[in-house]
Amino acid sequence: MDILHTVELAPVGTAPTSALPKSRSNASLSSSTSTENSPTLCEQARDDIGVADNGATVLSHSRELCFLDLTPSELDISEALGGRSAATIECLRVNRCRMDSKTFARLVDGLCSNNLTCLHTVDLSQNQLSGVEAGAALAKLLSHTKTVRFLSLGWNKLSLADLRPIAETTTAAWSCNVTCLDLRANPLTTPYKRSSKKSSKRYSVRETNDDEWIGSLVARMPELTHVQLAQAMVGDKPLISLLRSLTRSSSNVEYIGLEWLGLGNRLSALRAIMSNLTAPSRALHLNLSANYLGDSGVEVVATSGAMLASLTLACNFITERGTGMLAKWLPLSGLGSLDLSDNYFGDQGVISLLATHTSDTSAGAPVKSSGNYYTQLTVLGLTSCCLSDTSLRLITDALTCKWAPLESLRILRNSRMSPGSKLLL
Repeated sequence: MDILHTVELAPVGTAPTSALPKSRSNASLSSSTSTENSPTLCEQARDDIGVADNGATVLSHSRELCFLDLTPSELDISEALGGRSAATIECLRVNRCRMDSKTFARLVDGLCSNNLTCLHTVDLSQNQLSGVEAGAALAKLLSHTKTVRFLSLGWNKLSLADLRPIAETTTAAWSCNVTCLDLRANPLTTPYKRSSKKSSKRYSVRETNDDEWIGSLVARMPELTHVQLAQAMVGDKPLISLLRSLTRSSSNVEYIGLEWLGLGNRLSALRAIMSNLTAPSRALHLNLSANYLGDSGVEVVATSGAMLASLTLACNFITERGTGMLAKWLPLSGLGSLDLSDNYFGDQGVISLLATHTSDTSAGAPVKSSGNYYTQLTVLGLTSCCLSDTSLRLITDALTCKWAPLESLRILRNSRMSPGSKLLL
């Protein structure tokens, strides 16, 4: 066996060096790549640093407008530019400034008075944006620049209805070029307090009946490839409508993050979501981490007939019963990457996962690779799964028997493995 290129083994307590590969592009809007020996932009312009009157840091050679931890009254575009040409600005960041919709509208008016031909990143996370006024201001900014590719709206107070002005804008021949949309930790469905005094501190979700426009919203973003919805409070109906629009046949979406949505207690919604992912040609990475799915949720996934390029099921309380159901689904799923990290199923779970079920393959199953492997997995994550050296021997035997054409195997932080354990191939 000479196919497996990357094997990561480490005793408990050893930190991983990099994240499990998911898709060909990173879904994070705030991540950056750095090298210890490469000077940063700040280091290159260290002698040219100035401070505007409003407290915003100004770099004369910087291509970023950055407002961090300021008050709304201190958000001034002219002062932040500091004599720079607006046409050179590539990134706008307004974080933790307690910016509400009215302040944002004024900020957009100031931005639209400039020629922002190079602006590709807008990060408005960790503010207080809410209401249709925020959506209208956002639509105005996107229609003015037409070059924004990365849009981060996480940790605000936005609902899906607040973004409706983007879908209903009347600007002729206008489409948004956003490729990455971050809506994490927003109340995407308007919350309201129950009338009962005893449950006054609890919130439920009011679902609107008018969700047809959601398709128009997604259609306004034909270049969209990455969507993050982790920790959002969204009801079943709008979530299903949004996912249906994102996964239609004409969509280019490659990554959908649905972490921390409690889908383990909403199996009907999960079933509806998975039923939209049956197209064989869809190269989609679906992240369902930390949804408390358990074996019941895994059963919904495994029996849905969904076909995905990559699936993350980390931290979902999956047992050996769940991995057994995944084993039956893998030959038919088209999965190239599977992450089961932080599920404490132990060696029994690995035994179930590596089991082969020849009776489940049919004439209608996807064509296997030229190497005649049982599954098409090239990446497998088994970090923190309570595995021992027995699992290493089982995986070695499975790869020898062409269970999968694995190229990367991550099996870190398994406390039952002896120090210096190796995967012999």
